[in-house]
Amino acid sequence: VEPSSTTRALYATLSQLEVSPAVSDPLPVKVRHNLRHPLTSFIGREREINAVKHLLDSARLLTLSGAGGSGKTRLALQVAFDVLNNYTDGVWWVDLAPIAQASLVTPTVATALGIHLIAGRTLIETLIDALQSRRLLLILDNCEHLIAECASLAHELLAVCPQLTIIATSREALGLQGERVWRVPPLRLATSIDLND
Repeated sequence: VEPSSTTRALYATLSQLEVSPAVSDPLPVKVRHNLRHPLTSFIGREREINAVKHLLDSARLLTLSGAGGSGKTRLALQVAFDVLNNYTDGVWWVDLAPIAQASLVTPTVATALGIHLIAGRTLIETLIDALQSRRLLLILDNCEHLIAECASLAHELLAVCPQLTIIATSREALGLQGERVWRVPPLRLATSIDLND
C-alpha cells in the first residue's frame, strides 16, 4: 500500500528537522538512605552516640530502649547518619508509630526499602531475596506497640541475611537471642541558668 499524501508530507517535514545529539543524563546517584534530616542540631549526647556506635561493631540487633520522650528516635537518627558509610547498601529508616495493625509491619518495611512483591513469593520471601546479599542497616523505630511482629520479622531476616544489622527503638526489648539492649538515659537538664546570656 502506498503511503497517503499526508504521510508523505509529514515524512518530508520530519526529515528536514535538525536533530541535535542527545545529551546523556548523568548516571543516577545510588540512593543510600531514606533518613530524614532533623530541623534542629543534636547537642550534648556524644557519650551516648559513641556507646551506641561501639555496640554496633559487635551486635546485629541493637535495641535502644527507654521511657517515652527519652530521645531514642533522635539518638538512632544521629547514629544512622554517623555510620552511613559503614553500610555499602545504605541505612533505611522505618517509622512504625503510625502503624496500628501488626500485619502492616512487613509491608511497611518493604515500602521503606522500595521492595515490591514478586509474583509467586510471599512478601517475607521477597524481602529475604532482596536483603540476603546486601550490607545495610535497618532501623525499626517505635516498636513498642508491635513487639511480637517486629521481633518475628527481625528474627526471620537476621537468620538468613548475614550482612544485615537492625537497630530497634522501643520502650521494651524485642526479646530475641543475640539482641543487645542499650537503655537510653533521660535527657539531662541544665543545673544552672545564666540569666545574663
